[in-house]
Amino acid sequence: MGPPEGSYEVVERCIKSGVLERYPDYNYEKLKRAISSFYGCREEDIVPTSGAGEAINLAIFALKPKWIYVLEPSYGEYEVLSKALGISYKPVFYRKSGDVFSLNFSDLEEACGREDSLIVITNPSNPLGIYIERGEIIEKLSRCRARVLMDEAYSELCSRCAIELGSGIPENFLLVRSMTKWLSLPGIRLGFLFSSSREVLEKIDAVRQPWNVGSLADCFARELLSRKDEAREFIMRSRRYIEGERKRMLNELKSLGLKPYDSSANFILVESPRGLDLSFLLKGEGIHVRSCASFKGLGSSFIRIGIRKPHEDDELINALKRVIENE
Repeated sequence: MGPPEGSYEVVERCIKSGVLERYPDYNYEKLKRAISSFYGCREEDIVPTSGAGEAINLAIFALKPKWIYVLEPSYGEYEVLSKALGISYKPVFYRKSGDVFSLNFSDLEEACGREDSLIVITNPSNPLGIYIERGEIIEKLSRCRARVLMDEAYSELCSRCAIELGSGIPENFLLVRSMTKWLSLPGIRLGFLFSSSREVLEKIDAVRQPWNVGSLADCFARELLSRKDEAREFIMRSRRYIEGERKRMLNELKSLGLKPYDSSANFILVESPRGLDLSFLLKGEGIHVRSCASFKGLGSSFIRIGIRKPHEDDELINALKRVIENE
């Protein structure tokens, strides 16, 4: 759907106000207040970051776990960072039964028993697209000795996900959010980390770079979030569009003999039952989709496609028809 209406005007006003000529507030008090009001949480529990990626890196740098358990398939960056820091990396795989991926919490028992470990869950999962109710995860893992990092970067684009953080999140949990994704503005790097643990927040603040969120992103986010009703309505419109277009795309993909997996996010995991490397074949059509060859437990016969505008999605479907017919 693109950025919210008026986004470029907000950027222009911020620039004209002189934000590029001064440092932002080191403690980001106004930004924290805006995030707190929009997401329904205490401002003292928030660390603004330059995107979700920085929030994840800060958490790992600050906590210095000996073990990282990551629900796979997931981002490869977790393993790369673990190796760079000398942290033992242990994948825990979603179980697959037919067309369904699911998490068996008993697979996390080893991780839960280690006080020096960090469990990482992307929810909704990327690239699977599955969503587990946050309340269920908290119920199962709140008594863990380990800390739990939940990457909720796609929550605003998931109709089943709560926008608000609210209360009742245990101290052993850290939540990560990205504003960049739902704003469709990758040039405005902004996210935040949430924790109700003073100890965790102090450790994170100790490793956070000064002025880690730029003045322009700070100004932009404060004005946008102050228009709470407009921003919420934009999120709801985005969710409705994604849900409708995703349903259409699932049917189109199935009609091609492909195997798309149900998703709660703004992307779909697709498998070629014939084992075709669709990512490679589509490049010949001038279309680039995310190959899942690098994701643990998947392979080159899987691709992840994003939900885009109808005419762009139609171009993808037509290209898939051509490459499948030619193989």
